[in-house]
Order: sequence, then C-alpha cells, then structure tokens
Amino acid sequence: MAMVMKAYEYEIPCIYLYYEEGLNDESLFNEILWGIEEEGIPFKVESLQVNNSCELSHLGATKSKLAVGIGIDKNGIITLTHNKLEKDKPLFTANLKDDGTVLRKLGANAGRLVKGIAFK
Repeated sequence: MAMVMKAYEYEIPCIYLYYEEGLNDESLFNEILWGIEEEGIPFKVESLQVNNSCELSHLGATKSKLAVGIGIDKNGIITLTHNKLEKDKPLFTANLKDDGTVLRKLGANAGRLVKGIAFK
C-alpha cells in the first residue's frame, strides 16, 4: 500500500504592518520594524490600496494571528491597534515625521501588546 504525504502550509504568527500604496520608501518605517524586532516578534510588511491608517491597522490586526496590526497612510499617519478595538479608535497614533525614538517605541509597544507586558 502506498503512503500519501500531504504538505501543509502554515503561516507564522506575526504582526502585520500595512502601508498605503504610494509610500514607496519602506526605509521610512525601519525604526518601527526595529522596535518590533527588539521584542522578538515576527512581522510582515505589505502595501494595500487603502488610504486610511486606521483601516490599514484594523485590517492587519484582523489578519494577524497575534491580533495586532499597524497601518501607515500616505500622509505619514501611523496607527497601532488590536483586533478587539474599534476600527476608528486605535491604541497608539504617531507620524512618520516623529523622532526615531517615538517610532521605535511604537514598534516595541506592538510587540509588548502581543506579549501582554507594560508599554514603553
């Protein structure tokens, strides 16, 4: 009797960072990603045709198995949310023009939200 093997694809639980198409320079959010990385949480970065950071972060939180999403729109508005929060009431808001330490803290706080520990 022949044995049949099936390959299963699985997705690594991660924080989703969605940004609006048109933000062509992903290096703008390196500080955010480094903050997430400092907390040891995986992340995925994708662009979408959505022009609202709250909508982007909500979509990320909904898709993420960790229930945390970050959204960045063309205006540089950044929102961090959890899938249990209302779409228009993100947990944290920042701007790409903010100091690098603010952006890194936002990323770290995304990781800390996953871990359930105090924010920076």
